Amino acid sequence: MTVQDKATFERSCLVYGLKPEYVEAIYPLGTLATYRGGEEIIRHKATDADLYVILDGHVNVLTDDGDKLFEVGPGSVVGEIAFMDAGPRDASVVAKNYVSVLRFPAQELRRKMCSEKELGFSILANLSRLVCARLRNAEDRLDQLMDKAHEVWNLADN
Repeated sequence: MTVQDKATFERSCLVYGLKPEYVEAIYPLGTLATYRGGEEIIRHKATDADLYVILDGHVNVLTDDGDKLFEVGPGSVVGEIAFMDAGPRDASVVAKNYVSVLRFPAQELRRKMCSEKELGFSILANLSRLVCARLRNAEDRLDQLMDKAHEVWNLADN
């Protein structure tokens, strides 16, 4: 992995606020993987719970019928919900262009988090903030869509 890959990882929300020694302890758990545009990184309903940090490129997060939920790039984390709750994947993640990621096997990362409680708490707090931010953004988009739907029907009254 390159120096730039490591620097991107160190700026990711996964390790935000962690002591440098914790960042150093987590980084080697990740495995570098690359994808071409259009390749699926995470499949909707898959039962794995691995966590991914985007190092380079952008990915689209899609619903089961292919609607785009959002796009993220370097430093972003995907796969956080399945990692946290061990349920099936809620969305697909597809490379928009060339993408490199650090893939963290769920079992190994969870084991590390359990063995070092401060590290584990910090990672869970970071992932919780990420999930909350994405939920807030989704609520805002839903409100906007609902407003537009009402505008259409209000126009029909004129």
